[in-house]
Amino acid sequence: MRSEEYSQPFTTIAPYYDTLMSFVNYPAWVEYIERILALYERNDRLIFDLACGTGVCLELWYERGYQVLGLDRSFTMLEVCRNRLQKKKGESVALINGDMRWLALHRVYPVITCLYDSLNYLLKEEELAACFKNVHRTLSEKGLFIFDMNTIRCLRDEWGNNTYYRQDENINSVWSNQFDVKNSISSLELVLKIKQNGDYHTIREFHQERGYPLSTIARLLTRAGFTFSLYRHLTFNPAWEQDLRIMGVAEKC
Repeated sequence: MRSEEYSQPFTTIAPYYDTLMSFVNYPAWVEYIERILALYERNDRLIFDLACGTGVCLELWYERGYQVLGLDRSFTMLEVCRNRLQKKKGESVALINGDMRWLALHRVYPVITCLYDSLNYLLKEEELAACFKNVHRTLSEKGLFIFDMNTIRCLRDEWGNNTYYRQDENINSVWSNQFDVKNSISSLELVLKIKQNGDYHTIREFHQERGYPLSTIARLLTRAGFTFSLYRHLTFNPAWEQDLRIMGVAEKC
């Protein structure tokens, strides 16, 4: 059980998140999604990104000529996102503080994305089902929902019950994972020691992700009203349970 000394996820780490994720090839993700849009013969230039975080993908899409909208539950992550886009663009991109489980907007969008295992943070099947249903309602006719998820194998075998140590610029971090076999939930205690002006200060956050069988994801997408394909990450090969990460492309019927 989480100690009270740990903050909620994506609160205190927001200013350091991009440094921690500097190894992620975000341009490859954006290029892959453009390949998906081409494969599905879509010319839409409007993308709504759920759990947009610090806005790296929003910025990349903006630079490619897309109109973008972002939603995130974390005020502090959105603040980093807002600063990034305002500083580099001289104008703001529409950002919403909100929860993708209870998405309720008054307009529809042709493309909605949710990336970097954000859906795994929905720890109950009914929460994932609610998200799928709300996304379906928020898409225009024949709209696409493009997302990724970590698999059970990733959380169980790759993350497992392991502790990792990293150093990124002025940040020393400890990543301590525990996997709950019964519920397929991985719990992470993340500790950052940040050096600034010769002194260190410590940040602690607690994160949890749940892995879902592909059959469950498929069932919930079908119930929400989608036709869909599940792919091995960054490919167009069919996904299977032994993959570490899968991509979903769901079309509103």
